[in-house]
Amino acid sequence: MSASASHRIGIISILVALPFVSLTGLFGKFLTISPLLIVQGRSIFAFGTLLIALLVMREKLFFQDYREWIWLMVSGSILGIHWIAFFEAIQVSTVAIGLLSFASYPLFTTLLEPLFFKEVLRRQNVVAALIVICGLAIMATSSEEPNAIISGSVIQGLLWGLLAGFGFSVLTLLNRGYVRNHSPLLLTCWQNGFAALVLLPWSLSESWMISGKEWSLLFILGVICTVGGHTLLINGLRHVKAQIASLLIAGLEPVGAIVFALFLLGEIPSLQTLLGGLLIVGTTFLITNRAN
Repeated sequence: MSASASHRIGIISILVALPFVSLTGLFGKFLTISPLLIVQGRSIFAFGTLLIALLVMREKLFFQDYREWIWLMVSGSILGIHWIAFFEAIQVSTVAIGLLSFASYPLFTTLLEPLFFKEVLRRQNVVAALIVICGLAIMATSSEEPNAIISGSVIQGLLWGLLAGFGFSVLTLLNRGYVRNHSPLLLTCWQNGFAALVLLPWSLSESWMISGKEWSLLFILGVICTVGGHTLLINGLRHVKAQIASLLIAGLEPVGAIVFALFLLGEIPSLQTLLGGLLIVGTTFLITNRAN
C-alpha cells in the first residue's frame, strides 16, 4: 500500500470515529453521577463488550511479554485519569469550557511528539494548533456571559480540561508506539480493563444507587461511543501521525458536539460559534491535505 493510500485510510478511520467521540462530552450533562462513576461504568461496559468481541472472533487475548502488560497498565491508568478530568471539567463548568480547555491537547502533542519519536517539530503544525485553539476560543466564548471568565467554576473547568488534554496527548503518543504491531480492539480492550481495575478501589467508596436510565446511558457511552469511537481512532493512528490525528479530533469534535447539542439539547449556535467552527474546519482540512 502506498504512503498516500495509507494516510487516506487513517484519515477516513478518524473521521468515522468523530461522531461517536463528539457525543461523549454531552454525557457529562446527561448523567448526574460523579465523573469517577461515569468513567468506571464506561470502562467496564467497554471492556466487557470488547472481550466478548475478541472471543467471538477468536482473536488473540493475551500478551506474552510482561513489559507489554506494564505498558497497558500505565496507559489504562492514564486513560482513566484523562476521562475523569474531562467529565469533571464539563460538570463543574460548561460543555464549552470543557471542550475549549481539553482542545489544548494538539499543542501538547505537537510539542511532545518530537521527544517521543525523535521527529522534526514542524512550524506549520504549531501554527495550525494555535489557530485551532483560537477557533475554539471563539466558539466557547460565544455562549458565555461577559463576567463568566472570572468565576471559580470556569477556572476549575479550565484546569480540569487542561489536565484532560495533557492526558489524552500522552495516551495518543503511547498508542502510536504500539498500535502498529497490535490489534486496535485488543489494545482498547485491555486499556479499558486496566482503567476499570485501577479506579475500582475509589469507586467502591461511592454510592452505586443509579437509575435505570443512567445505566442505559452508561451502556451507550461505554459500548457505542467508547468501543466504536476509540477503536477507530486507534486504528487511524496506524497510518496518521499523532499531531495530525490530534488536530483532526480537536478541530472537528466540537463542531460535531454543537450539531448534536442542537438536536438533543435544543441549543442553537450563534453566528460567532459558526465562524469559529468554520475557522477550525478550514485549518484541519488544510493541514491534513499538506501532510498527505
